[in-house]
Amino acid sequence: MIVIPRHLLPDDDRARAERLHSYFTEQIVSSFLTDEGWSITLNWPTTADYYVDPHLMEGLRWWSQNLSIGDIHLAVRPESGWQLSLNDSWTLFSWSCWLAKCAAKGVLPNEVVLLHVDDHDDLMSPRLWFNQGGWIDAISRQPVDLLVPNTVSAAITSGAVGIGSFIVPFLDQIPRVHIRHLCATEYSSSRRGLYKIERFPVADTLLATNMMRPTVRLEVARTSFELDNKNFSTYSVSAKIDEWLQSLPNAPTLLHIDLDYFNNRFNRDSDWNLHPPRHDPSDSSILSAIDSVFEALSVRGILDRIVDIAVALSPGFFPAEFWPLATERIRYHVAKLGLTPSA
Repeated sequence: MIVIPRHLLPDDDRARAERLHSYFTEQIVSSFLTDEGWSITLNWPTTADYYVDPHLMEGLRWWSQNLSIGDIHLAVRPESGWQLSLNDSWTLFSWSCWLAKCAAKGVLPNEVVLLHVDDHDDLMSPRLWFNQGGWIDAISRQPVDLLVPNTVSAAITSGAVGIGSFIVPFLDQIPRVHIRHLCATEYSSSRRGLYKIERFPVADTLLATNMMRPTVRLEVARTSFELDNKNFSTYSVSAKIDEWLQSLPNAPTLLHIDLDYFNNRFNRDSDWNLHPPRHDPSDSSILSAIDSVFEALSVRGILDRIVDIAVALSPGFFPAEFWPLATERIRYHVAKLGLTPSA
């Protein structure tokens, strides 16, 4: 149970619910007033309507006969040479496992390329607090260390690290991360150019206003010096696969695939069918696009740099009816191309 001082939340029920939802974006929050303040209870969604997808239950049965809606946030499994999860938050766990292997060998990287195949940038601030050079899970109040994977899985399970906030902790861990974002929709047109990634702390606005959380902002690299200077993290986005893979630094490379890049019919929006145009290609188009991504990696000679592959199915975004065929096509390509990422 979490208690929040009364003055930090409005008395009006609707306004308070909206405020809590904006902070705990992926959980169902209930609150009641006590002598100490607002008592907050967090629960993971347990009803299909939260995920909007009418074929959700079919997808969950394909994943496991025993998986309930309330356990979606826990669903992750190793494949042969890669990780598959339902929620994209588990991507940070895969990266943490790779970093732990690097640390065990005494070779933590200073520079990494992140090939981010996704309909979103996922650069939201996680619910983590800075504390004595490390982090604390703002929900469970337990330490979080990217070099200790079980602390990362605990932060994902608590909701401190979510589907839109799993990249920022990694950016805070590695001095130079070059995000190359492949996106078929709005970001690819609104963010042309190369950006510097500026890291900075922001005060927590709810659970402990004296604690600071990690966040980032994108600043356009405007000068040739900035473009040539390698001492910062960078971000660029494109809808064109060839452009996406141009001029990559020769560094360990993480391949991250959120399947909503290939189809984001729902965008976890209960009114999705009222908001055209939607990114809703056919099954054959999805498979063709998956082929194109892996073929480009092969042609560009990037495969030997890939050290980790994490794929998310994204319930409520990527339609569950396509989960089996998309997963099988990715399995085919990983096996065909001999991708066996390791530290």
